[in-house]
Amino acid sequence: MTTRPAQIALIIAAMTAITSSALAAGDDERPLLWDKVRSGMSVDEVRKLYPADGITIKWHADKQTEIEGVVILEGCKAEVEIQHPAGAVEVVKVKGKGSIGGRCSDKVFSALSAKYGQPDGRTEQSGSMMRRPKSTSVWSREGVTMRFAWMNDNGGGGGGLLQSSWEMEYRASASQIAL
Repeated sequence: MTTRPAQIALIIAAMTAITSSALAAGDDERPLLWDKVRSGMSVDEVRKLYPADGITIKWHADKQTEIEGVVILEGCKAEVEIQHPAGAVEVVKVKGKGSIGGRCSDKVFSALSAKYGQPDGRTEQSGSMMRRPKSTSVWSREGVTMRFAWMNDNGGGGGGLLQSSWEMEYRASASQIAL
């Protein structure tokens, strides 16, 4: 059986329609970083996702979009920074708002471990007079690297009351590395 040019054109048109409808339906192949934000989204796409309806949002078109007061878990709020320095989303950072004694950092870490399993890696950074000690855990799932940093109070208070006791970073995983 030979395929005619008209049949080929119909097959190509059908494949294009299927691909276009799949992307329109949300089957976007770009890695989903956080909430509805995908790696590589344009600033306009981000604005469409988050109109300023009942949330505090600041658009800095040249570098990032900030969303304040996002409830992460009951009693735990955060500020979200969607970073798009070159006009496309590269990184999403979620920074915990202050909580007494950094209680939310423990709750958030436990929720992450329940959702993604034990971290793929963990590092500890000692503190100094100018820097709080920090633990960092990393997960890599579905094309996204997630880095959770948990800051301690170094025995001097402030483990989250006046400053963030945790932050989470989401970015597309590097698919190739020259090592």
